[in-house]
Amino acid sequence: MRNHVVVVGAGLAGLAAAATAAKAGAEVTVLDTRSPGGRARTDEKEGFLLNQGPHALYKGGPGRDVLAGLGVRPKGHNPPLRGARAFIGGDVNHRLLTGRTSAVVTRLAAVNPARWAGRSTRDLIDGLGLRPELAAFAEAVVRVTTYVADMDRLPADLALSQLRSGLLPGVSYLDGGWATLVDGLAAAATGAGARLRPSTPAAQIRGEPEAWVVVTAADEMLDAAAVVIAAGGPAAVRSLLPMEVDWGELGPEVTAACLDLGLRGRPPRFVLGIDEPLYFSAHCPPGDLAPAGHGLVHVLRYGAREATADREELRSFAATAGVRDENVAIERFLANMTVTHVLPSPERGLAGRPSVAVAGAGGLFIAGDWVGPVGWLADAALVSGAEAGGLAAEFARSQRPGSRVV
Repeated sequence: MRNHVVVVGAGLAGLAAAATAAKAGAEVTVLDTRSPGGRARTDEKEGFLLNQGPHALYKGGPGRDVLAGLGVRPKGHNPPLRGARAFIGGDVNHRLLTGRTSAVVTRLAAVNPARWAGRSTRDLIDGLGLRPELAAFAEAVVRVTTYVADMDRLPADLALSQLRSGLLPGVSYLDGGWATLVDGLAAAATGAGARLRPSTPAAQIRGEPEAWVVVTAADEMLDAAAVVIAAGGPAAVRSLLPMEVDWGELGPEVTAACLDLGLRGRPPRFVLGIDEPLYFSAHCPPGDLAPAGHGLVHVLRYGAREATADREELRSFAATAGVRDENVAIERFLANMTVTHVLPSPERGLAGRPSVAVAGAGGLFIAGDWVGPVGWLADAALVSGAEAGGLAAEFARSQRPGSRVV
Protein backbone atom coordinates (compact mmCIF):
# COMPACT_ATOMS: atom_id res chain seq x y z
CA MET A 1 0.00 0.00 0.00
CA ARG A 2 1.26 3.46 -0.82
CA ASN A 3 1.99 5.72 2.14
CA HIS A 4 -0.39 8.53 2.91
CA VAL A 5 0.17 12.28 2.47
CA VAL A 6 -2.44 14.73 3.73
CA VAL A 7 -2.48 18.22 2.20
CA VAL A 8 -4.32 20.91 4.15
CA GLY A 9 -5.52 23.64 1.80
CA ALA A 10 -6.54 23.49 -1.85
CA GLY A 11 -5.29 26.79 -3.22
CA LEU A 12 -2.50 26.92 -5.78
CA ALA A 13 0.13 25.82 -3.26
CA GLY A 14 -1.93 22.93 -1.89
CA LEU A 15 -2.99 21.68 -5.31
CA ALA A 16 0.58 21.86 -6.62
CA ALA A 17 1.69 19.87 -3.57
CA ALA A 18 -1.07 17.30 -4.03
CA ALA A 19 -0.42 16.81 -7.73
CA THR A 20 3.34 16.52 -7.20
CA ALA A 21 3.02 14.04 -4.33
CA ALA A 22 0.42 11.92 -6.14
CA LYS A 23 2.51 11.79 -9.31
CA ALA A 24 5.44 10.64 -7.15
CA GLY A 25 3.40 7.65 -6.00
CA ALA A 26 1.94 8.81 -2.68
CA GLU A 27 -1.62 8.23 -1.58
CA VAL A 28 -2.88 11.81 -1.20
CA THR A 29 -5.90 13.35 0.51
CA VAL A 30 -6.56 17.09 0.20
CA LEU A 31 -8.70 18.91 2.77
CA ASP A 32 -10.17 22.39 2.39
CA THR A 33 -12.84 24.47 4.08
CA ARG A 34 -14.40 25.23 0.67
CA SER A 35 -14.11 24.06 -2.89
CA PRO A 36 -10.62 24.22 -4.41
CA GLY A 37 -9.17 27.55 -5.47
CA GLY A 38 -8.39 29.79 -2.53
CA ARG A 39 -7.42 33.25 -3.78
CA ALA A 40 -7.14 31.82 -7.30
CA ARG A 41 -10.89 31.21 -7.34
CA THR A 42 -12.90 32.76 -10.19
CA ASP A 43 -16.49 33.82 -9.54
CA GLU A 44 -19.18 34.03 -12.21
CA LYS A 45 -21.61 36.95 -12.13
CA GLU A 46 -24.13 37.42 -14.95
CA GLY A 47 -21.74 35.89 -17.45
CA PHE A 48 -18.67 37.83 -16.26
CA LEU A 49 -15.74 35.84 -14.84
CA LEU A 50 -14.20 37.66 -11.90
CA ASN A 51 -10.83 36.74 -10.44
CA GLN A 52 -10.05 37.83 -6.89
CA GLY A 53 -8.69 41.11 -8.18
CA PRO A 54 -6.47 41.74 -11.21
CA HIS A 55 -4.40 38.59 -11.60
CA ALA A 56 -1.61 38.24 -14.16
CA LEU A 57 0.52 35.15 -14.72
CA TYR A 58 4.21 35.91 -15.20
CA LYS A 59 5.28 34.11 -18.37
CA GLY A 60 8.90 33.90 -17.27
CA GLY A 61 8.18 33.16 -13.63
CA PRO A 62 9.26 29.90 -11.98
CA GLY A 63 5.62 28.93 -11.46
CA ARG A 64 5.24 28.33 -15.19
CA ASP A 65 7.77 25.49 -15.00
CA VAL A 66 5.78 23.93 -12.15
CA LEU A 67 2.57 24.14 -14.16
CA ALA A 68 4.18 22.71 -17.28
CA GLY A 69 5.70 19.86 -15.29
CA LEU A 70 2.22 18.95 -14.03
CA GLY A 71 0.69 19.18 -17.51
CA VAL A 72 -1.12 22.49 -16.93
CA ARG A 73 -0.76 24.89 -19.87
CA PRO A 74 -3.05 27.90 -19.45
CA LYS A 75 -4.01 30.10 -22.37
CA GLY A 76 -4.13 33.86 -22.19
CA HIS A 77 -3.36 37.19 -23.79
CA ASN A 78 -0.96 40.06 -23.28
CA PRO A 79 -2.31 43.17 -21.50
CA PRO A 80 -3.66 45.78 -23.95
CA LEU A 81 -1.08 48.54 -23.43
CA ARG A 82 -1.39 50.33 -26.76
CA GLY A 83 -2.35 53.91 -26.07
CA ALA A 84 -1.76 53.46 -22.32
CA ARG A 85 -2.09 56.61 -20.26
CA ALA A 86 -0.62 57.99 -17.05
CA PHE A 87 -2.73 59.44 -14.23
CA ILE A 88 -0.97 62.53 -12.89
CA GLY A 89 -2.49 65.32 -10.81
CA GLY A 90 -6.01 64.00 -11.37
CA ASP A 91 -5.62 63.99 -15.16
CA VAL A 92 -5.33 60.94 -17.44
CA ASN A 93 -4.39 62.84 -20.59
CA HIS A 94 -0.72 61.92 -20.35
CA ARG A 95 1.07 59.31 -22.43
CA LEU A 96 2.45 56.54 -20.24
CA LEU A 97 5.33 55.60 -22.47
CA THR A 98 7.47 58.39 -23.87
CA GLY A 99 11.12 58.57 -24.75
CA ARG A 100 12.04 59.60 -21.21
CA THR A 101 9.86 57.08 -19.39
CA SER A 102 10.94 54.26 -21.69
CA ALA A 103 14.55 55.16 -20.90
CA VAL A 104 13.78 54.78 -17.17
CA VAL A 105 12.37 51.29 -17.75
CA THR A 106 15.38 50.32 -19.84
CA ARG A 107 17.71 51.63 -17.16
CA LEU A 108 15.96 49.71 -14.38
CA ALA A 109 15.86 46.51 -16.42
CA ALA A 110 19.63 46.71 -16.94
CA VAL A 111 20.42 46.78 -13.21
CA ASN A 112 21.74 43.51 -11.78
CA PRO A 113 19.37 42.48 -8.91
CA ALA A 114 22.20 40.77 -7.00
CA ARG A 115 24.02 44.07 -6.62
CA TRP A 116 21.09 45.46 -4.64
CA ALA A 117 20.53 42.57 -2.25
CA GLY A 118 19.92 43.87 1.26
CA ARG A 119 18.82 47.32 0.06
CA SER A 120 15.36 48.83 -0.30
CA THR A 121 13.66 49.87 -3.51
CA ARG A 122 13.65 53.42 -2.16
CA ASP A 123 17.45 53.23 -2.03
CA LEU A 124 17.47 51.91 -5.59
CA ILE A 125 15.27 54.64 -7.06
CA ASP A 126 16.99 57.41 -5.11
CA GLY A 127 20.32 56.09 -6.35
CA LEU A 128 19.30 56.56 -9.97
CA GLY A 129 19.33 60.36 -9.55
CA LEU A 130 16.12 60.82 -11.52
CA ARG A 131 14.05 63.97 -11.75
CA PRO A 132 11.04 63.81 -9.38
CA GLU A 133 8.47 63.02 -12.08
CA LEU A 134 10.61 60.20 -13.47
CA ALA A 135 11.30 58.83 -9.98
CA ALA A 136 7.52 58.73 -9.46
CA PHE A 137 7.18 56.85 -12.76
CA ALA A 138 9.82 54.34 -11.63
CA GLU A 139 7.83 53.71 -8.45
CA ALA A 140 4.67 53.17 -10.51
CA VAL A 141 6.42 50.61 -12.71
CA VAL A 142 7.60 48.75 -9.62
CA ARG A 143 4.08 48.81 -8.14
CA VAL A 144 2.49 47.33 -11.23
CA THR A 145 5.01 44.48 -11.43
CA THR A 146 5.16 43.65 -7.69
CA TYR A 147 1.74 44.83 -6.38
CA VAL A 148 3.65 46.59 -3.59
CA ALA A 149 3.40 50.32 -2.80
CA ASP A 150 5.86 50.47 0.11
CA MET A 151 9.20 51.29 -1.53
CA ASP A 152 10.94 51.53 1.85
CA ARG A 153 10.03 47.94 2.76
CA LEU A 154 10.26 46.27 -0.65
CA PRO A 155 13.62 44.54 -1.27
CA ALA A 156 15.32 46.12 -4.27
CA ASP A 157 16.52 42.81 -5.72
CA LEU A 158 12.95 41.49 -5.63
CA ALA A 159 11.65 44.63 -7.35
CA LEU A 160 14.26 44.37 -10.10
CA SER A 161 13.65 40.66 -10.68
CA GLN A 162 9.88 41.16 -10.92
CA LEU A 163 10.28 44.13 -13.22
CA ARG A 164 12.46 42.10 -15.57
CA SER A 165 9.99 39.21 -15.57
CA GLY A 166 7.01 41.53 -16.04
CA LEU A 167 8.57 43.21 -19.06
CA LEU A 168 10.07 40.24 -20.86
CA PRO A 169 8.58 37.80 -21.56
CA GLY A 170 5.73 39.65 -19.88
CA VAL A 171 2.47 38.61 -18.25
CA SER A 172 -0.71 36.93 -19.40
CA TYR A 173 -4.39 37.60 -18.63
CA LEU A 174 -5.85 34.09 -18.60
CA ASP A 175 -8.82 33.09 -20.73
CA GLY A 176 -11.52 31.75 -18.43
CA GLY A 177 -9.84 33.32 -15.41
CA TRP A 178 -7.55 31.75 -12.85
CA ALA A 179 -10.08 28.99 -12.34
CA THR A 180 -8.35 27.40 -15.34
CA LEU A 181 -5.21 27.01 -13.20
CA VAL A 182 -7.24 25.59 -10.32
CA ASP A 183 -9.07 23.17 -12.60
CA GLY A 184 -5.85 22.10 -14.29
CA LEU A 185 -4.01 21.46 -11.04
CA ALA A 186 -7.01 19.66 -9.53
CA ALA A 187 -7.23 17.45 -12.63
CA ALA A 188 -3.51 16.70 -12.41
CA ALA A 189 -3.90 15.73 -8.75
CA THR A 190 -7.01 13.58 -9.12
CA GLY A 191 -5.71 12.05 -12.35
CA ALA A 192 -2.74 10.78 -10.35
CA GLY A 193 -5.04 9.35 -7.67
CA ALA A 194 -5.37 12.18 -5.12
CA ARG A 195 -8.69 12.59 -3.29
CA LEU A 196 -10.07 16.11 -2.94
CA ARG A 197 -12.32 16.64 0.06
CA PRO A 198 -13.94 20.09 -0.04
CA SER A 199 -15.94 21.40 2.94
CA THR A 200 -13.67 19.38 5.24
CA PRO A 201 -11.60 21.84 7.29
CA ALA A 202 -8.64 20.64 9.32
CA ALA A 203 -8.78 21.61 12.99
CA GLN A 204 -5.37 20.50 14.26
CA ILE A 205 -2.39 18.23 13.68
CA ARG A 206 -1.22 15.86 16.38
CA GLY A 207 1.48 13.27 16.81
CA GLU A 208 5.15 13.09 15.96
CA PRO A 209 7.37 12.04 13.04
CA GLU A 210 6.17 8.76 11.50
CA ALA A 211 2.84 9.08 13.31
CA TRP A 212 1.07 12.32 12.33
CA VAL A 213 -2.71 12.62 12.72
CA VAL A 214 -4.78 15.32 11.03
CA VAL A 215 -7.98 16.01 12.96
CA THR A 216 -10.85 17.55 11.01
CA ALA A 217 -13.47 19.94 12.37
CA ALA A 218 -15.83 16.95 12.52
CA ASP A 219 -13.31 15.06 14.73
CA GLU A 220 -12.38 12.64 11.97
CA MET A 221 -8.77 11.52 12.31
CA LEU A 222 -6.55 10.92 9.30
CA ASP A 223 -3.29 9.07 9.86
CA ALA A 224 -0.49 10.44 7.71
CA ALA A 225 3.13 9.65 7.06
CA ALA A 226 3.59 13.26 5.93
CA VAL A 227 1.51 16.45 6.01
CA VAL A 228 1.68 19.55 3.83
CA ILE A 229 0.05 22.63 5.37
CA ALA A 230 -0.95 25.13 2.68
CA ALA A 231 -3.79 26.70 4.60
CA GLY A 232 -3.04 30.40 4.08
CA GLY A 233 -0.76 32.77 5.93
CA PRO A 234 1.57 32.30 8.90
CA ALA A 235 -1.16 32.65 11.53
CA ALA A 236 -3.33 29.98 9.91
CA VAL A 237 -0.40 27.59 9.59
CA ARG A 238 0.76 28.19 13.18
CA SER A 239 -2.75 27.38 14.45
CA LEU A 240 -2.46 23.88 12.96
CA LEU A 241 1.12 23.03 13.87
CA PRO A 242 1.55 20.83 16.95
CA MET A 243 4.61 22.75 18.12
CA GLU A 244 5.97 26.29 18.37
CA VAL A 245 8.08 27.50 15.47
CA ASP A 246 10.49 30.41 15.27
CA TRP A 247 10.32 32.11 11.89
CA GLY A 248 11.57 35.44 13.17
CA GLU A 249 9.99 38.70 12.08
CA LEU A 250 8.32 37.85 8.78
CA GLY A 251 6.86 41.19 7.73
CA PRO A 252 3.39 42.61 7.03
CA GLU A 253 0.75 41.49 4.58
CA VAL A 254 0.51 43.25 1.23
CA THR A 255 -3.07 44.38 0.61
CA ALA A 256 -5.13 46.06 -2.08
CA ALA A 257 -8.63 47.37 -2.66
CA CYS A 258 -10.24 46.41 -5.96
CA LEU A 259 -13.30 47.47 -7.92
CA ASP A 260 -14.37 45.03 -10.65
CA LEU A 261 -16.57 46.45 -13.41
CA GLY A 262 -18.35 44.48 -16.13
CA LEU A 263 -19.05 46.88 -18.98
CA ARG A 264 -21.35 47.06 -21.98
CA GLY A 265 -19.13 47.60 -24.99
CA ARG A 266 -15.37 47.96 -25.14
CA PRO A 267 -13.58 49.34 -22.06
CA PRO A 268 -11.28 52.38 -21.96
CA ARG A 269 -7.51 52.09 -22.33
CA PHE A 270 -5.01 51.12 -19.63
CA VAL A 271 -4.28 53.83 -17.06
CA LEU A 272 -1.49 53.71 -14.46
CA GLY A 273 -1.40 56.05 -11.48
CA ILE A 274 1.93 57.86 -11.21
CA ASP A 275 1.47 60.15 -8.21
CA GLU A 276 -1.22 57.92 -6.69
CA PRO A 277 -0.99 54.11 -6.23
CA LEU A 278 -3.81 53.35 -8.68
CA TYR A 279 -4.29 50.98 -11.61
CA PHE A 280 -6.99 50.62 -14.29
CA SER A 281 -6.78 47.78 -16.78
CA ALA A 282 -9.10 45.97 -19.16
CA HIS A 283 -8.70 42.23 -18.67
CA CYS A 284 -11.36 41.53 -21.32
CA PRO A 285 -10.77 42.09 -24.11
CA PRO A 286 -8.25 40.59 -24.70
CA GLY A 287 -9.02 37.82 -22.20
CA ASP A 288 -12.14 35.65 -22.53
CA LEU A 289 -13.88 36.79 -19.34
CA ALA A 290 -17.13 38.45 -20.40
CA PRO A 291 -20.19 37.91 -22.62
CA ALA A 292 -19.85 38.84 -26.28
CA GLY A 293 -19.78 42.59 -26.81
CA HIS A 294 -18.86 43.30 -23.20
CA GLY A 295 -15.68 44.13 -21.34
CA LEU A 296 -14.24 43.60 -17.88
CA VAL A 297 -11.93 46.01 -16.05
CA HIS A 298 -10.17 45.85 -12.70
CA VAL A 299 -9.57 49.10 -10.85
CA LEU A 300 -7.05 48.75 -8.02
CA ARG A 301 -5.53 50.69 -5.18
CA TYR A 302 -2.20 49.29 -4.01
CA GLY A 303 -2.51 49.23 -0.23
CA ALA A 304 -6.03 49.03 1.20
CA ARG A 305 -7.16 51.71 3.65
CA GLU A 306 -10.75 52.37 4.80
CA ALA A 307 -13.35 50.59 2.68
CA THR A 308 -15.75 53.48 1.99
CA ALA A 309 -12.97 55.89 1.06
CA ASP A 310 -11.25 53.33 -1.16
CA ARG A 311 -14.44 52.45 -3.00
CA GLU A 312 -15.24 56.09 -3.72
CA GLU A 313 -11.67 56.73 -4.88
CA LEU A 314 -11.78 53.77 -7.26
CA ARG A 315 -15.17 54.77 -8.63
CA SER A 316 -13.88 58.28 -9.26
CA PHE A 317 -10.72 56.93 -10.88
CA ALA A 318 -12.77 54.67 -13.18
CA ALA A 319 -14.89 57.65 -14.23
CA THR A 320 -11.76 59.69 -14.94
CA ALA A 321 -10.41 56.78 -17.00
CA GLY A 322 -13.56 56.92 -19.15
CA VAL A 323 -16.12 54.55 -17.58
CA ARG A 324 -19.67 55.87 -17.75
CA ASP A 325 -22.25 54.79 -15.20
CA GLU A 326 -24.75 53.78 -17.91
CA ASN A 327 -22.21 51.32 -19.34
CA VAL A 328 -21.68 49.44 -16.06
CA ALA A 329 -23.46 46.08 -16.19
CA ILE A 330 -22.12 44.59 -12.95
CA GLU A 331 -19.94 45.83 -10.11
CA ARG A 332 -18.06 44.15 -7.26
CA PHE A 333 -15.86 45.74 -4.62
CA LEU A 334 -13.20 43.84 -2.67
CA ALA A 335 -12.26 46.03 0.26
CA ASN A 336 -9.14 44.44 1.68
CA MET A 337 -7.60 41.74 -0.47
CA THR A 338 -4.51 39.91 0.65
CA VAL A 339 -2.09 40.21 -2.25
CA THR A 340 0.58 38.18 -0.47
CA HIS A 341 0.85 37.18 3.17
CA VAL A 342 4.36 38.46 3.90
CA LEU A 343 6.46 41.33 2.59
CA PRO A 344 10.01 40.53 3.72
CA SER A 345 12.38 43.27 4.78
CA PRO A 346 15.21 44.29 2.46
CA GLU A 347 17.66 42.77 4.93
CA ARG A 348 15.99 39.34 4.93
CA GLY A 349 14.73 39.25 1.35
CA LEU A 350 13.18 36.12 -0.11
CA ALA A 351 15.97 34.02 1.35
CA GLY A 352 14.70 34.92 4.82
CA ARG A 353 11.28 33.39 4.32
CA PRO A 354 10.47 30.14 6.19
CA SER A 355 11.70 26.90 4.67
CA VAL A 356 9.29 24.31 3.28
CA ALA A 357 10.38 21.68 5.82
CA VAL A 358 9.32 22.41 9.41
CA ALA A 359 12.49 22.23 11.51
CA GLY A 360 12.55 19.36 14.00
CA ALA A 361 9.33 17.82 12.71
CA GLY A 362 10.13 15.20 10.10
CA GLY A 363 7.22 14.76 7.72
CA LEU A 364 5.68 18.20 8.29
CA PHE A 365 5.93 20.71 5.44
CA ILE A 366 4.45 24.12 4.66
CA ALA A 367 3.70 25.90 1.40
CA GLY A 368 2.32 29.24 0.31
CA ASP A 369 3.16 32.58 -1.24
CA TRP A 370 5.29 33.43 1.84
CA VAL A 371 7.34 30.21 1.97
CA GLY A 372 10.73 29.38 0.48
CA PRO A 373 13.42 31.50 -1.20
CA VAL A 374 12.04 31.34 -4.76
CA GLY A 375 9.32 33.34 -6.47
CA TRP A 376 6.83 36.07 -5.67
CA LEU A 377 3.02 35.96 -5.48
CA ALA A 378 1.58 32.92 -7.29
CA ASP A 379 5.05 31.83 -8.40
CA ALA A 380 6.08 31.40 -4.74
CA ALA A 381 2.90 29.43 -3.99
CA LEU A 382 3.43 27.06 -6.91
CA VAL A 383 7.16 26.54 -6.33
CA SER A 384 6.84 25.95 -2.58
CA GLY A 385 3.82 23.71 -3.13
CA ALA A 386 5.65 21.52 -5.63
CA GLU A 387 8.72 21.31 -3.39
CA ALA A 388 6.61 20.43 -0.33
CA GLY A 389 4.68 17.78 -2.26
CA GLY A 390 7.86 16.18 -3.55
CA LEU A 391 9.48 16.12 -0.12
CA ALA A 392 6.30 14.78 1.49
CA ALA A 393 6.11 11.90 -0.98
CA GLU A 394 9.79 11.12 -0.45
CA PHE A 395 9.38 11.16 3.33
CA ALA A 396 6.29 8.96 3.13
CA ARG A 397 8.15 6.38 1.05
CA SER A 398 10.83 6.19 3.70
CA GLN A 399 8.35 5.32 6.45
CA ARG A 400 6.68 2.05 7.35
CA PRO A 401 3.91 1.14 4.88
CA GLY A 402 0.29 1.06 5.81
CA SER A 403 -0.68 4.64 6.70
CA ARG A 404 -4.33 5.07 5.89
CA VAL A 405 -7.46 7.10 6.61
CA VAL A 406 -9.28 5.84 9.71
